[in-house]
Amino acid sequence: MGGKMRIGIIGAGAMGSLFAGRLAAAGEDVSLVEVNSAQIDAVRERGLLLTIDGKDESHVVPIGPAEIYSGSFDLVIVFTKGMYTEAAVKAASHLIGPDTLALTVQNGLGNVEMIETVAPRERIIKGMTNWPATVLGMRHVTIPGSGEVHLWPAAGGSSPQFEAVCHALDKAGLNCSADRSVDTSIWEKVSFNAALNSVAAVTGMTVGEMGDSVEAREVVFSILREALATASALGIAVDGERTRASVEYALAHHRHHKPSMLQDRLSGRPMEIDTITGAVAAEAERHGVPAPVTATMARLLRLIDMRP
Repeated sequence: MGGKMRIGIIGAGAMGSLFAGRLAAAGEDVSLVEVNSAQIDAVRERGLLLTIDGKDESHVVPIGPAEIYSGSFDLVIVFTKGMYTEAAVKAASHLIGPDTLALTVQNGLGNVEMIETVAPRERIIKGMTNWPATVLGMRHVTIPGSGEVHLWPAAGGSSPQFEAVCHALDKAGLNCSADRSVDTSIWEKVSFNAALNSVAAVTGMTVGEMGDSVEAREVVFSILREALATASALGIAVDGERTRASVEYALAHHRHHKPSMLQDRLSGRPMEIDTITGAVAAEAERHGVPAPVTATMARLLRLIDMRP
């Protein structure tokens, strides 16, 4: 996989747009796979607009539904929400050849298994990113700070192709590194998200409002403890103090932020329940870890999601 890499990014939301713009700027051959017609029109007409540290940069990137593309990509990066992963990769399966690598740095659990419906595990890379990105418009994404990307092959063991992917992302300024302990990062992030997203979506509270409420804090940290205990039961070396400190920092410093599940609820969109809170509850039950608060929150979220 030498020279310019042909990359297809599935999902042109905040993170998909960030990665597309940065990789295009680094000289890679990037295409966005998206189904939102309004967003497709906006990006085709005026390009992607990224605001990074207050500075605007525009990128012309091909965009459209999967069926407009042909041939195999060298790398497919999946950025849809978890409940859309399987449908999205199946729609793009004609673009995934025998040598294509598929990468997921999505939130939650189970995305690797859904990508396995179209690509063998030996061709899948899993990871975690903490880059901040917020959609401001159909073509406009703001990146208020920096972040990192941690990756490792889903089947284990490095390879020249995997190292080429890490190099391409790092060269694009995304601060990418190979990380054998990426499962620790993934589980610490899903524990963080299960705790804050669940309570926000059920209560309607912002992060700061949760931090100010004794009752909300108790529920948040109960979910966090249950999620981390589940990870430990799976043999994953999560750091409880580090993860709790991350939640405390968010409660104190991200006061006006509405977590993504709450944003989805307020907008009438389906919430990422089964890959975050529901996935943690399912893993806890599977491994005999008591997780009554997490399981109850998952049920409440599903009830909310069912309402018209």
